[in-house]
Amino acid sequence: MTKEKKRTSDPRQAWVTLGMILALAIAFGVFVLPRLGAAPEGSPAPDFALPVMVGGEPGARVRLADLRGKIVILDFWASWCAPCREQARVLEAVYPRYVDQGLVVVGVNVSDDRANALRYLERTKPRWLVVEDQDGTANRAYAVETLPTIAAVDRQGNLFAVRRRLVPERELVAMIEAMKD
Repeated sequence: MTKEKKRTSDPRQAWVTLGMILALAIAFGVFVLPRLGAAPEGSPAPDFALPVMVGGEPGARVRLADLRGKIVILDFWASWCAPCREQARVLEAVYPRYVDQGLVVVGVNVSDDRANALRYLERTKPRWLVVEDQDGTANRAYAVETLPTIAAVDRQGNLFAVRRRLVPERELVAMIEAMKD
């Protein structure tokens, strides 16, 4: 008499487990890995050299390292992003208060059609420098996952804060005040 081997697990259970493992791996790849490459707050801010769209010499490139000694707010935005337009209004309210104290705002256009971005800039006429991140260099260096993203860089060139969301006026002012010293 031969004994038949009895299966102890349900094949559907194996597929469910495999699906859960795959979903976790995808979530890790999408949400965790991009942040692993990002510079932590307090470390030197990743440098970049990006072409000017408005607010500077046409064709010139702006290097973040050249702004050392200034308080720098990097505003990652796109013309199609409604919260980015709200962030621009916050910057419009705050910028004039601190420009004479060494504040430099650099708008970094990402994930955008150049013509749309230029139309938006012509309509809104920001008072600060705007550059274009055509190849995503700065976008990757600052692990920009959502728009708007604000990165604050202190006078020593260190990353003071990164906020991957709309930053209200009160919070932006608090960041700038903390970097003034």
